Amino acid sequence: MDNQRRALEEQVISHYLSSNAYQFGNLGTRRPYLRIAARTNSGNTYVLRIEMENYPNQKPDAYVECMLTDCHGKPMNTASSPNHTLSPHANGWTQICHYHPSAWRPDMSLWMVYVRCVLWLNIYEQTKRTGKDMEYYLKHMGENGQRI
Repeated sequence: MDNQRRALEEQVISHYLSSNAYQFGNLGTRRPYLRIAARTNSGNTYVLRIEMENYPNQKPDAYVECMLTDCHGKPMNTASSPNHTLSPHANGWTQICHYHPSAWRPDMSLWMVYVRCVLWLNIYEQTKRTGKDMEYYLKHMGENGQRI
């Protein structure tokens, strides 16, 4: 991500969040990332780490900086279609599936990723209350970006 794109992304994020709610890290390296606080409708706050290795040309990976458990108490530490998760981070954090890789376009923003992650977290909390799996609430996205 070049400096012009980073400035644009930061401008959008700062429009919605205070500057102490997010931080870019490792810019100018092979492993840049964005750490950003995500607050759910119930008031819980999670820290997301959006890794931007090939951003904006490829979909960034989005992790919750902890290992979450599903509605049955099992760790969300594998790629799981019913849970809408991907392989976990090396640190053991749950990875959120937010876009189908082939539906990703370079004009999509980090804010779009953030919004989808917050939606996922709100649904996650709903599953914990109801005991229903993520797939009960979420549809899968096809390669063209349409829900299937």
